[in-house]
Amino acid sequence: MNRFVKWILVVVFLLAVVGCLVFIFGNLNALMKVDPAPSSVDYSEDVNHKNEEIESKLRNAPWQGLRFIRQEQTWRFYGVAGETKQIDFIQPMSLVKVYYLEADGDLNFTWAATEIQFSGKPAYSLISHPIQEGQLIGVQLKGDYVTQNGVYWEDCESDYCHLAQMIDTMIVLDDVGTGLTNGFIRYGWEPPTYPMYGFLCWQIISTNDEPDQSSLIGQE
Repeated sequence: MNRFVKWILVVVFLLAVVGCLVFIFGNLNALMKVDPAPSSVDYSEDVNHKNEEIESKLRNAPWQGLRFIRQEQTWRFYGVAGETKQIDFIQPMSLVKVYYLEADGDLNFTWAATEIQFSGKPAYSLISHPIQEGQLIGVQLKGDYVTQNGVYWEDCESDYCHLAQMIDTMIVLDDVGTGLTNGFIRYGWEPPTYPMYGFLCWQIISTNDEPDQSSLIGQE
């Protein structure tokens, strides 16, 4: 009889221990729960929605694609400003991501300089006014060294032109020495999407500062 009682007590003790362990680990699991990460489906929907907004702005721009405006001696295309970043590439400078539409209508992006810090000189700005992410902007190349056939950086003596030419020819696109800007203008070759491969040293204007552009459409 005593042996039977002992076995009963042992079983009760073991059940009590197991119950305590279940209670402890159950509470620890509850305390350690974290909010689940957003699903890939949610992320994909956000990206698609953002891209749709960007494409809508670009399709409502004065025109799509790169055009030459004779009366202004200017090459210009319209883009939507994205994120910004600081890099030290020959000189410290600021860049903005620029979304644009390719010739076939697909959305793509490149990078453009907004400010260059030359050593011992004031910062050189390439924007007419501060720009915000999501803003429609004009990205243009304008000057006496710009023609319908492309840009001739060597005809310009400024620090900006010298640096722009260096960046433009960091990667030579063919056997005749075509750089990024002239490849973009003459052949429609897309500018890089990774800044360390090069980017556009063009001027950036706010579309709010522009006069009516309808009279310029078709002036290529």
